[in-house]
Amino acid sequence: MQILGLLSTVVAGIAVLGLNGQPQKGSAPNGYYPYNFSGTTFTGRFQYIENDRQELTLVYTKQTHEERFVGRLDAPCSWTDRNGALHAFGASEIPKGVLLTAFYTPSTDKSGGKPKTENRIFAISYAERDGKKLTDDQRIVIPCSTKQQVMFKAFR
Repeated sequence: MQILGLLSTVVAGIAVLGLNGQPQKGSAPNGYYPYNFSGTTFTGRFQYIENDRQELTLVYTKQTHEERFVGRLDAPCSWTDRNGALHAFGASEIPKGVLLTAFYTPSTDKSGGKPKTENRIFAISYAERDGKKLTDDQRIVIPCSTKQQVMFKAFR
């Protein structure tokens, strides 16, 4: 099962090469994703976090137009480096102001009598490092989910 998870991480990292790096809502490149993923992404500057819920806010601004995205990490984000060491981090460890792409699925919670929609983030990708935009071949997708089942999906 860990091999499948590692394979899906590697394939998703390679698949991100097709991302165009544009801010705001976008479509994911072809790749291996959770079965309920419809291809929606959002790219914006990391602005705010609610630590207790691992909820983060990304903001896209162009001239006077501002769009906000609020989503919650399914689990701490993690990846394995070339030496086999596991690295994990939560939303509070993401530097504020960094440009991120969130891969997410909306879900609806019907408890409490009133339906509430929430964006569940299962992966992120840094779109810049040290204030400089990353090229598509420098970007990787970092999983933020414990779910292992993935399937190939074509979005473009």
